[in-house]
Amino acid sequence: MRNERLTDGLRHAMLDKLEASMLNGAIGRRRFMQWSLALGASFAATRALADQLADARANQDERANRLADTYEVVICGGGTSGCALAGRLAEAGVNVLLIEAGGWDTAPSVLDPRLWFTNLGTPLDWGDISVPTRSVNDRAVASHMAKVLGGGSSINATIWVRGHRNNYEDWAAASGDDAWGYESALKIFRRVENWQGPDDPRYRGKGGKIWVESSQDPLPVAPAMLEAVKSLGMPVYADLNGAREESAGGFALMNHIIRDGRRQNMAKSYLYPLLDKANLTVLTGTHVNRLIVEGGKVTGVEAVRDGKTLRLRTSREVVLSQGAIRTPKTLMLSGIGDRDHLAEHGIASRVHAPEVGRNFHDHILHGGCIWESPEQMAHRNSGAEASGFWKSDDSLATPDLNIVQIELPYASEVVAKDYAPPNNAWALCAGLVDPKSRGHVRLKSADPADAPIVTANLLEDPADLMALKKGIDLCRRIGNAQPMAAWSKREVAPGKDLDDAAKGDFVRNGTTTFFHQVGTCRMGKDDRAVVDAALKVRGIEGLRVVDGSIMPRISTCATMATCVFIGERGADIILAG
Repeated sequence: MRNERLTDGLRHAMLDKLEASMLNGAIGRRRFMQWSLALGASFAATRALADQLADARANQDERANRLADTYEVVICGGGTSGCALAGRLAEAGVNVLLIEAGGWDTAPSVLDPRLWFTNLGTPLDWGDISVPTRSVNDRAVASHMAKVLGGGSSINATIWVRGHRNNYEDWAAASGDDAWGYESALKIFRRVENWQGPDDPRYRGKGGKIWVESSQDPLPVAPAMLEAVKSLGMPVYADLNGAREESAGGFALMNHIIRDGRRQNMAKSYLYPLLDKANLTVLTGTHVNRLIVEGGKVTGVEAVRDGKTLRLRTSREVVLSQGAIRTPKTLMLSGIGDRDHLAEHGIASRVHAPEVGRNFHDHILHGGCIWESPEQMAHRNSGAEASGFWKSDDSLATPDLNIVQIELPYASEVVAKDYAPPNNAWALCAGLVDPKSRGHVRLKSADPADAPIVTANLLEDPADLMALKKGIDLCRRIGNAQPMAAWSKREVAPGKDLDDAAKGDFVRNGTTTFFHQVGTCRMGKDDRAVVDAALKVRGIEGLRVVDGSIMPRISTCATMATCVFIGERGADIILAG
């Protein structure tokens, strides 16, 4: 194909894949130069980038093969929060070791946001499945969590949405620290964003590390949904973030971390610019077994890489950023948890912390209310381009429903079997983003290779079932509104009005999750909280938790942006000394 026939988006996407291939070691510097120049890149820029990538690759390979005896800060987990934390600390000159169990974020299914759902259930995913419970008709619900550099930001639907004002104000009250409040969060979001929309100096930032744009050239069914919402008297905003965060609810096109058709994850945003620096070591394919504790202080971690056991030391502190399932697992394997549970597995108790692993909760995504389209649709961006937040009850302080349009026939395994939606279909999914139900994470054994046991208890609280019933009603009202008529040949599921009992079963059978697991190392000012406002683990020195597990109560939106906030706050706290 001649260069002039390539669109800018396609050219950038191909160049990005070449960059990833060179960083991953799949191609060398010479081939990178040849192919980049053939795609129309400038010689000077290509040579500079090739040199940078070659240096980064060589440096990271050398460091992985010749690990230092000690690092200032050892971070376990290269997910969304971990990347933000590691990047900020390394940028400030701290000597950082970042340990990630998964590999580099260079797979085509990571780079192309349209393929995000193909990552689920693959080696890029830990493959956790919650214990079946009666509250979801004895179904085992998948609890996907990323196992790759960049974490959820590498395999999610790329949605950048920030929490409601009340979320962060609740955290400030729970922690006793106003720095966890909304104005602090807003300041950090402005700092990190490179927002590509209209100027909005109160709410949006320009020139930051994270590329954020509104849905580009959305499939017409997305703006049609917004017209349907308007026809029902609900507000539509120009931006899903911004003023919506302080409102009673509203709808808009999504924000995405997509640039020129390719994913801009947190590894690319925070780590890639620093990979050639001497003070950042990224150790992929390395599984953390447990913490090294000496005299009441964490002095390092025990890990396994290529079958070899490593003891990696810190001169300052260890930070767990492994997420709401594996952060509590590492704590418990290290003797920090409920002493009775640890004794069941022959683990000596170092710190009796009974709430480690408790308070597990997640956003519920119902799959789904589905309509057949008159023709096949090729989804754009990440296949989810319009969304909104609404209250199931007007008396609530914060919207608890998140209605998401998906340009695919998204359905649980039961709904898919019962209704057999055709391929040329789209869904309106009712999401419950302020669930009352709580579950827990427990050890299966003292063997670090064993996956923990996740008991999610989805819909256990009757209030959650009631809220989702109202969410189903709202989805059907929107999907059957006149502005959607051109996109609806028929309503596939549920396809008719249901009585209360049937609607309850439809909710239980359709329950899946957004994979936004949080809460298992709760932050608080009370003695039972696992971490304090500075994210220090209570009862032991030299250890913090910086990830979504510290949320006392989940943010009522997709959690990626909020996990960046947690990583940034963690960096601010550590750098302040």
